[in-house]
Amino acid sequence: MKRTALLIAKIAVSVCLLAYLFSTTDLVALERRIRTGDTVLLAAAIILYGLMLLLATWRWRVLLQAQGFDAPLRDLSASYLVATFFNNFLPSNIGGDLVRVRDGSRLTGSTMTSLAVVAIDRILGFGALYVLAAVAYLIGGPSVRHLAGARSVIAGLGLFFATLAYVFFRPGTARALMAHSGLNGQRWAREPFELVQAAVHVYRARVREVWQAFAASLALQAVFIYYYFAVAHALRIPLSLPACFLMVPLCTLVQAIPISFNGWGIRETIFILYFGQVGLPRDSALAFSLVGAGLVVLLSLSGAVVWTSRARAPEAQRAP
Repeated sequence: MKRTALLIAKIAVSVCLLAYLFSTTDLVALERRIRTGDTVLLAAAIILYGLMLLLATWRWRVLLQAQGFDAPLRDLSASYLVATFFNNFLPSNIGGDLVRVRDGSRLTGSTMTSLAVVAIDRILGFGALYVLAAVAYLIGGPSVRHLAGARSVIAGLGLFFATLAYVFFRPGTARALMAHSGLNGQRWAREPFELVQAAVHVYRARVREVWQAFAASLALQAVFIYYYFAVAHALRIPLSLPACFLMVPLCTLVQAIPISFNGWGIRETIFILYFGQVGLPRDSALAFSLVGAGLVVLLSLSGAVVWTSRARAPEAQRAP
C-alpha cells in the first residue's frame, strides 16, 4: 500500500510540474523547434547513445573480472539493455539494477557479491559525473559558475564522495561502523556485510581494475554529455559546451533524488532554470529536455525486445 501511494505521489509530482511548464511555455515555438530539428545530428546522438551502452557494459565486465568472473560482452550487453528498459519504464532505477544483480549472481554464485559489483559500478558512474561537473565549474568561468545551486551541489557531493573514498581506501572503517552501531550482533546484517566486505576487499587488492572502470565511467559520462550537446544543436539551440558540461551532470545528479517519476518534471524544471540563466528561452530548454530524455526512452525499448526473447527462450528450448 505504501509503495502504491509513493508511486502515485511521484507520478502526481511529474504530471503537475509538466502541466505547469507546458502552460507557461510558448507551445508553438516548442513544436516548431522540435519539428525542424536536424536529423543528421539526431542520428549522431543515437550513435553516441550506443557508445554509452558499450562503455557501460565494458565497465561492468571489468568489475566482474576483478572479482575473478568472466562473461562475454554479448551476454552482459543483453542484460544491460534489459536493465536500461526497466530503468526507463519502472518508477525508479532500482528495477534495472535488480536485473543486473540477478544476472550477475548467476555468474558469481552470490547475490550479495553481484550486488556489491553493481553498487561499485553505480558509485563510479556518479563519481565520474561529479568529477566532470566539478571540472566544468572550475574552468568554465563566470558564464557557468552562477548557475543556481552549482556551488552547493558540488561542495556537498564532494564531501560525500570524499567520505566514500576514505571508507574504500581505509580498511576497517566500515567494520568499525558496524561494531559501533551494534549491527555485528545481528545475523541478518552481519552475513550480507561480510559478503560485501569480501568483494570490496578484492577491489582494494586490485585497485588497477577499479581505476580502469573509473576511466570507463569518465568516458561514458563525457559521451553522455556530448549526447545532449548533439541534441541541443540538432534543435538549433546555441548551448555552449562548457555550459552543457555543467548543466547536464548537475541536473542528472539532482534528478536522482526520488521525488518524481524517473526525474520527469524535475529535469525539465532544472533545465528551464539553467537555460534562463544563460539567456536561452523556455521553449529551448523544454525541447532540449523532452527530446534528450524521450529519445533515450525510445532507444531503451530495444531492451524490451531482448527481455521478450529471453522469456521465450526456455519455450523454444523445450520445443522439439
